Amino acid sequence: MIFVYWIWISCILNLRFFIWKTRIFIFLDLTLYINIIKWWVFYYIKVYMKKNLIKIWILLGIFSSWTVFWWDGFHFVNNQSNIPWVYNPISWFYEQKKEEEIQKDVTANMDFYSDTSFQKFLDDNHPLSQNYEAKDIVKINSDFTSNRSSNFMLRKKAAEMFEWMARAFSNAFEFKAKLTINSARRSQSFQRQLSKNCSNARCANPWTSEHEAGLALDLGVNGWNIKAWSWKYYQWLIDNAHLYWFHNSYQKWMEIDGKMVEPWHWRYVWTWLATLLHDRWQTFSEYFYENIENKSNF
Repeated sequence: MIFVYWIWISCILNLRFFIWKTRIFIFLDLTLYINIIKWWVFYYIKVYMKKNLIKIWILLGIFSSWTVFWWDGFHFVNNQSNIPWVYNPISWFYEQKKEEEIQKDVTANMDFYSDTSFQKFLDDNHPLSQNYEAKDIVKINSDFTSNRSSNFMLRKKAAEMFEWMARAFSNAFEFKAKLTINSARRSQSFQRQLSKNCSNARCANPWTSEHEAGLALDLGVNGWNIKAWSWKYYQWLIDNAHLYWFHNSYQKWMEIDGKMVEPWHWRYVWTWLATLLHDRWQTFSEYFYENIENKSNF
């Protein structure tokens, strides 16, 4: 019926205004056409909403939940550092836990001695078993490194969390800086050859390297090693790597860590331990000998 009225009115307008007021005709005709389209669109939206109201509410609920968990979990901006966080469910869930509670979780649930443990402590007094080889070694798959990440391998969980960390790092510097992987998992034969030409202060002996365990990387930025000139990049890692469960193993020289300072060496320690070390400003070696090996605090 509406289309009939439209045609009828158009004919009248054609007869009365076409010759001496063409512009008025065109304006009225287009206005009527647009109004008809709008009416039909709103009519069908109204009908659809009445018939599918429950579905619409379900979809809105799903979308709202997705927005909260995806956006806040993957792209939440820390107001203190203005650095985007990337997927980190356990640290996010436990961010309000007190240090004492985290300490209890660490000591009760973590294994510092088994070869397969992500918290396996390694030095000359605590080596890997000579027949040990991690079974879950995978290639790193990241588009946010300055070199080809697939040339390097880590244990599966460590590789996955590094991929998130590399993305967050690049995002924090507006994609003008990317992490470079200089070394990751090493075979025991490679570590043995490396240690022959390197002092124990710089290179771990065979069976004692965190690289051999498939848990450590030597990192640079845009193809350069992390040194004094790249302090802002190192500071980002110090402030944020624990969110992805990585820790800079060698920060306090030979007397404490048994190695020279290595700002490029980052080891995956998994979940709350990384946060505890960060909050206490301790290295893994320092924490291990004070709280685990000597049990001085228990």
